[in-house]
Amino acid sequence: MEKKRILISKDCIDKIILGLKSIKVSTTNKIIIEDIEKLLDLLKKELNEESIPLKERILEKMKETKGIDPDMNANLYILYRNLDNEHITEQQAQELFDTYVKMESYNKKIY
Repeated sequence: MEKKRILISKDCIDKIILGLKSIKVSTTNKIIIEDIEKLLDLLKKELNEESIPLKERILEKMKETKGIDPDMNANLYILYRNLDNEHITEQQAQELFDTYVKMESYNKKIY
Protein backbone atom coordinates (compact mmCIF):
# COMPACT_ATOMS: atom_id res chain seq x y z
CA MET A 1 0.00 0.00 0.00
CA GLU A 2 1.35 3.39 -1.01
CA LYS A 3 1.78 6.11 1.61
CA LYS A 4 -0.18 9.25 0.95
CA ARG A 5 1.79 12.45 1.32
CA ILE A 6 0.55 15.91 2.13
CA LEU A 7 2.30 19.24 1.85
CA ILE A 8 2.81 21.15 5.09
CA SER A 9 5.02 24.19 5.43
CA LYS A 10 8.33 23.79 7.24
CA ASP A 11 7.32 26.70 9.48
CA CYS A 12 4.21 24.80 10.61
CA ILE A 13 6.19 21.63 11.32
CA ASP A 14 8.81 23.64 13.22
CA LYS A 15 6.07 25.20 15.37
CA ILE A 16 4.61 21.76 16.12
CA ILE A 17 8.03 20.41 17.09
CA LEU A 18 8.79 23.48 19.21
CA GLY A 19 5.41 23.17 20.94
CA LEU A 20 5.97 19.49 21.71
CA LYS A 21 9.45 20.19 23.06
CA SER A 22 8.15 23.05 25.17
CA ILE A 23 5.48 20.80 26.70
CA LYS A 24 8.10 18.10 27.29
CA VAL A 25 10.37 20.51 29.14
CA SER A 26 7.56 21.98 31.24
CA THR A 27 5.97 18.74 32.44
CA THR A 28 7.07 16.20 35.02
CA ASN A 29 4.53 13.57 33.97
CA LYS A 30 6.60 10.65 32.65
CA ILE A 31 3.77 9.25 30.50
CA ILE A 32 3.34 12.58 28.72
CA ILE A 33 7.11 12.91 28.24
CA GLU A 34 7.28 9.41 26.73
CA ASP A 35 4.36 10.16 24.38
CA ILE A 36 5.98 13.41 23.27
CA GLU A 37 9.30 11.63 22.66
CA LYS A 38 7.49 9.07 20.48
CA LEU A 39 5.84 11.85 18.47
CA LEU A 40 9.12 13.73 18.10
CA ASP A 41 10.88 10.54 16.98
CA LEU A 42 8.15 9.97 14.41
CA LEU A 43 8.54 13.50 13.06
CA LYS A 44 12.32 13.18 13.11
CA LYS A 45 12.18 10.03 10.99
CA GLU A 46 9.84 11.68 8.51
CA LEU A 47 11.90 14.84 8.26
CA ASN A 48 15.31 13.21 8.49
CA GLU A 49 16.47 15.86 10.93
CA GLU A 50 20.03 14.56 10.69
CA SER A 51 20.30 16.34 7.34
CA ILE A 52 20.11 19.65 9.24
CA PRO A 53 23.62 20.92 10.08
CA LEU A 54 24.72 20.54 13.69
CA LYS A 55 25.13 24.29 14.19
CA GLU A 56 21.50 24.85 13.17
CA ARG A 57 20.28 22.10 15.51
CA ILE A 58 22.24 23.66 18.39
CA LEU A 59 20.77 27.10 17.62
CA GLU A 60 17.25 25.63 17.45
CA LYS A 61 17.71 23.92 20.80
CA MET A 62 19.04 27.19 22.25
CA LYS A 63 15.85 28.97 21.13
CA GLU A 64 13.76 26.17 22.62
CA THR A 65 15.44 26.35 26.04
CA LYS A 66 15.70 30.15 26.26
CA GLY A 67 13.71 31.29 29.28
CA ILE A 68 12.85 27.72 30.27
CA ASP A 69 16.23 26.23 31.14
CA PRO A 70 18.94 28.91 31.43
CA ASP A 71 21.67 26.40 32.32
CA MET A 72 20.98 24.29 29.22
CA ASN A 73 20.80 27.44 27.12
CA ALA A 74 24.21 28.58 28.42
CA ASN A 75 25.77 25.15 27.79
CA LEU A 76 24.44 25.13 24.24
CA TYR A 77 25.71 28.67 23.63
CA ILE A 78 29.20 27.69 24.79
CA LEU A 79 29.03 24.55 22.65
CA TYR A 80 27.96 26.59 19.62
CA ARG A 81 30.75 29.15 20.11
CA ASN A 82 33.37 26.42 20.57
CA LEU A 83 32.21 24.68 17.39
CA ASP A 84 31.98 27.92 15.45
CA ASN A 85 35.50 28.97 16.54
CA GLU A 86 36.79 25.47 15.74
CA HIS A 87 37.97 24.87 19.31
CA ILE A 88 36.28 21.45 19.11
CA THR A 89 35.59 19.09 16.24
CA GLU A 90 32.13 18.47 14.84
CA GLN A 91 32.24 14.94 16.27
CA GLN A 92 33.05 16.25 19.76
CA ALA A 93 30.28 18.83 19.45
CA GLN A 94 27.82 16.14 18.34
CA GLU A 95 28.70 13.97 21.34
CA LEU A 96 28.28 16.90 23.74
CA PHE A 97 25.01 17.95 22.08
CA ASP A 98 23.62 14.41 22.37
CA THR A 99 24.67 14.27 26.02
CA TYR A 100 23.00 17.61 26.79
CA VAL A 101 19.78 16.53 25.10
CA LYS A 102 19.73 13.20 26.96
CA MET A 103 20.43 14.87 30.31
CA GLU A 104 17.82 17.58 29.74
CA SER A 105 14.98 15.77 31.47
CA TYR A 106 17.16 14.92 34.47
CA ASN A 107 18.30 18.49 35.02
CA LYS A 108 14.83 19.94 35.55
CA LYS A 109 14.39 21.97 38.68
CA ILE A 110 11.29 21.24 40.69
CA TYR A 111 9.65 24.32 42.12
